[in-house]
Amino acid sequence: MSKQIQNITGNVLCDATATFLNGSGLATGEDQNTVIPKTFKETVNGRKEDVPYVSAQAWRRWLRNTANEENGWQPSELHAIETNAKGATSKIATELDPVTYPEDDLFGYMKSGSKGEESIQRTSPFKTSILKGIPKMRALTTDNAFVFPKNGTPLPYSTRFYSTHLEGFFNLECYRLGTFVNTPSRVELSKDLIEKYKNSLVKEEPQKNVQIYTLQNAEQLRKERTSGLLKGLVHLRGGAKMAAFGADVSPKVIVFAGMTSANPCFNNLYIGNGERPRLNVDLLKELADDYKEKLQTPICIGIRKGYLENEEEVKALASDNFIIDTPIKIVEVFIDKYMR
Repeated sequence: MSKQIQNITGNVLCDATATFLNGSGLATGEDQNTVIPKTFKETVNGRKEDVPYVSAQAWRRWLRNTANEENGWQPSELHAIETNAKGATSKIATELDPVTYPEDDLFGYMKSGSKGEESIQRTSPFKTSILKGIPKMRALTTDNAFVFPKNGTPLPYSTRFYSTHLEGFFNLECYRLGTFVNTPSRVELSKDLIEKYKNSLVKEEPQKNVQIYTLQNAEQLRKERTSGLLKGLVHLRGGAKMAAFGADVSPKVIVFAGMTSANPCFNNLYIGNGERPRLNVDLLKELADDYKEKLQTPICIGIRKGYLENEEEVKALASDNFIIDTPIKIVEVFIDKYMR
């Protein structure tokens, strides 16, 4: 990367109007025939309110799949690696190979060793929050329906769904891509892979029982995998119950920048007082000023036309400190300028 970008930190806002994106099973009590989405409680004006959300695990899986598809990457499939006495799966893992499989490098992996095997763990360089409904713009309702069998009485069932705008934030530790650290307590690269890729790895001199392996083409690989993740992010697709509550979950707003620090500072950026979300421009200006010593690039803002209530105010930010375009084009601009 031209500036050796250390981190890319950012924020996404997805349109979740009349959707059911992440289920939480069946309701309790008398509502056993009602399927409910994931929600949590938040105090608003002194009372508890249900906040719809998508778990980090769920939308990270969407992103893994989308990034693989958009970039033609070979998926690192989950598979059973151990079974119990009854033959049921007791342990699963991906390929655990961050050299061949970009998603293993970006999202990490873990395998607990047993019977003398080494334990392997790579914490994810890509950190995320959940996707949660923004304040004052989240409503839940119930869709009641019936199944009519050829014989017998109709069978009722219900689905609780929501209308909101889902905000999430993220940080990608670019500097870690293509670099693997083995210590006595945590092994990122297994002995088998060290041997397999020995002609592609640079082994640094060990320091205090820490051994670091870096791919010879790490700089180019970081550019490619960072770019690929951003492409996956702006083309994001996935979600539960798409047949009945189909949704385009690709971000309608994305805000991100290259930074020397891993602070996920672009969070709680939206105001929900009107008919459409507002991007908090004053907060963005404050963040640009507070983090000016940490920012390695301008703050990039991608917005879908007609989505934000204060679209013109956001576009007026365009300057040396802010670049404005559509979500897809802003990623293309960033890749062209900083990932070549």
